[in-house]
Formats: sequence, structure tokens, C-alpha cells
Amino acid sequence: MSGVALNFETRGDAGAPAVMLLHGFMSSNAQWLANEAALAARHRLVMVELWGHGDSPLPQDLDAFSVDAYVAQFEAIRRQLDISEWALIGQSYGAGLVLRYAQRCPDVCRRVVVTNSRSAFGSLAARPEGRSEDRDAGNPLAGDFNLRDLPYHPIHARRFPDEIKAPMVAAADRMPRDAIRHGGRLGADLHSVALLGELTMPVLLTNGRYEKSFQADADALRARYPELAIVDLEGGHSINIEAADGFDAAVLRFFGAD
Repeated sequence: MSGVALNFETRGDAGAPAVMLLHGFMSSNAQWLANEAALAARHRLVMVELWGHGDSPLPQDLDAFSVDAYVAQFEAIRRQLDISEWALIGQSYGAGLVLRYAQRCPDVCRRVVVTNSRSAFGSLAARPEGRSEDRDAGNPLAGDFNLRDLPYHPIHARRFPDEIKAPMVAAADRMPRDAIRHGGRLGADLHSVALLGELTMPVLLTNGRYEKSFQADADALRARYPELAIVDLEGGHSINIEAADGFDAAVLRFFGAD
């Protein structure tokens, strides 16, 4: 994996408090188009793209698709930009990764914001936790498939503005299928319900209430972690796009609470 690195883009004043943003599965840095102006006015944004998403390369080494490898990549970016500490925002699949990073590098992670995430917070009853000997066994994505047939392809989004949906669809359409296959294999390692109790920094869940399938998980988090900050917003899975003003306001309040 030598020489292979995640793509990232920066916005905002280099002297402002830094925030790393990580999108979800089959997305890209276009995920943050609705939020850049408001967040970059007060923070230095570092928007990172997952392996094989957007302009990030697809590594040949499958070890790159691991929590350890992603944490090392995030740390390399932080050091490259000479950032002593930053806050984190993780959307969907990205939520599990930023929470794992915060657990392993607490001294450099000031606060964490996450959105609805089945990979991070979904019920374990539906799938086992931990690694299996053969993660591709019975996996429908192990063979060939049409990218637009996948339910998480942004072509299916119904509440995205056209100027945001178009670049997201274009980025998803050019994804290598192996990025989907290999990224999906990591999903079992991203479950983070128990991990929330280990984190030393404040965490905010921005909950899109229109995603009905996630509300039982949100209620379970409320009951288990009464100290967890939760803001309910009128939108669905990509709440940062569907309720951008409310999301931005909640994030800025949370980041300014120190």
C-alpha cells in the first residue's frame, strides 16, 4: 500500500479550527456541497474520500480496507496539514469510521458529529458482529452488478437539489465495482454502539427523522446513552443535504460549545 493515499480537499481559513468530514458509501466530497459555505466560514474543512470513491484511488492491497488502515490514513492527512487537533463529521458509513478513529486517537479528536448510520448503530440482531472466514460467501455483490441497481446509489435520492445530486450521481457512476465489494466487507467492523461508552469527547447524532427504519436505533441510543447529544431534523438519511440549514446550525452550535 506504499504511496497510495486517500484524496482530500480543504476549504476555509487554514488558521481556523479544523474539521475532518467523511462521507458515506457510494458518495463523494459532493456530499458536503450544501454545507461548505456555512461550515467553512468558521472552520477549516478537510473533506476526505473513501477508497475508490470520488478521486480516491482503489488500492490493490485488501488490507487497505480495514479500520487500522483508514485510521493511519486519517492521521497521515492530519500530520501533513500540521493540524494538532480537529473535530470530526461522519455521514452514514463514514460515521463508523470516524468513531473508530476517535476511539483510537482521542487526544487529537475534539468533538464528533455523526448522522443516521445503520453500519454504526444498526441492530446486531440482523447480522453477526466481527469478522468471518469468508466475507464474500453468499454476498450478491461478489459477482457482477449494475451500480444504479444498488439502493444506496444517489440516483435514488428524492430530496436532493439537482445541483448536488448531479455530481453525486456522476461520481457514483464511475466507481469501480471492487470499491463496493471491498468496502462492504469492512461493514461488520464499523458497529459502534458499545464503543460510544468508551469515547472521552462529546458526540452529537444528527438524526434524520424521515428515515423510519433508523428511529428504533436512535431511540435505543437515547436510552442507553442519555449523555449523547441528539438533534432531530426534518429529513432522511442524508440529513446534511436534506435539512442543510438545520444541520449546519446544529453542528456550529455543538462545535462552539467549548
